[in-house]
Amino acid sequence: MADPKLGDFGPAPPGMNLADNQNGVTYGAVITLMIIGTVSVVLRFMARMKPGQVQLAMDDWLIVGALIFAWGTGICSLLSINYGGGKHLWALKTSEFTQVWKLLFGYVMIYATAVTLTKVSILVFYRRIFGITYSFYVCMFLAIGYWITIIVVDNVGCQPLSFFWTQYTDPTAIGTCINFPKFFFGNGIAAMLIDVIILGVPVPIVWGLQMARSQKVAVVSILLLGSFVCVASIVRIVMLQRNTSSSDPTWTISPVFVWSCVEPFIGILCACLPTFAPFFRRWWGVIRTRGTSEGKYSKSGGIDSKGFDTPADGGSKQLSSAGGAAGFRLSRSKGRSKGPRAEWMELESGMRDDEIALTNKITGGKGATGSVESMPGIMVREDVEWTSSKKSAAS
Repeated sequence: MADPKLGDFGPAPPGMNLADNQNGVTYGAVITLMIIGTVSVVLRFMARMKPGQVQLAMDDWLIVGALIFAWGTGICSLLSINYGGGKHLWALKTSEFTQVWKLLFGYVMIYATAVTLTKVSILVFYRRIFGITYSFYVCMFLAIGYWITIIVVDNVGCQPLSFFWTQYTDPTAIGTCINFPKFFFGNGIAAMLIDVIILGVPVPIVWGLQMARSQKVAVVSILLLGSFVCVASIVRIVMLQRNTSSSDPTWTISPVFVWSCVEPFIGILCACLPTFAPFFRRWWGVIRTRGTSEGKYSKSGGIDSKGFDTPADGGSKQLSSAGGAAGFRLSRSKGRSKGPRAEWMELESGMRDDEIALTNKITGGKGATGSVESMPGIMVREDVEWTSSKKSAAS
């Protein structure tokens, strides 16, 4: 057993091994979260960008900012290990304890900025897709107001500022502080409630769309994946309460650091998930084309095995969106069949890669069935016109 008087905080309680630490858990959890968050943002940009065509919006750049500050929470968590975070208090020097509490001071502001940028990114995404206004401004006010409150209170809560960490290690230090444990608990509750409100904003909009109930449930389920952030918020609040009442704060601060990393990184993952629709469409297209033989086209016209309407005379049909370049186009000419796989790739590569498609409105021209098999996903509403033209024998 290690020397019970190893640190500067007196003898350790009986039976406590001062060599114990939580370094492995902290390293494993934080590094994994940093990888998950980074990969999520990289995939988001890959899905939103095509060669020669950039489709980035403000919410994409906001999530990059959120990732930068989320990395800040991870770095602070890892740095805390060097100064005794995750070790028993009685194994630390007073200088090490001071460094851990200085990290905690900065951590609070970095964490608040990361989660706020994630919230704002989600709200801007909602506005871009759904066009919401009133709910957008209310939620934006709550999110930014939360961030301002954290930054201001963290910087003026102790007078002088250094009293935030010297009150525990310097008997001669003079100053005052608000009840920070209660403040941290309160802002944790506020952050969770704001998350719940933001998650609920698009639900009534999606539920009011002209879609099959199963499609509505699928769309809402994708959007509500952010509820995992609420779970992380609850666990973080519990960890904060344990740290507040603990006589071994440097030991119990380690889970607080970890769960304060979980929340922003999982929030980033959930914010990016709806943008992955192009990957799912491509994956689904490959699965379908590999699992089904080439379609045989009926001489009387109809739907081929890939779900595309074909003319009876071998002429050409075009599928184009009213949005022009932002939509898609599928064409076929007599005697120039490319095969189902090539046609699907042509259609998919020209599709607008908006993340979620909410309705499909397709009108049939003369002699067409007017139906196209839709791929799973969510897409912004587009009015689509299907036209058919027959080539004369003279041509």
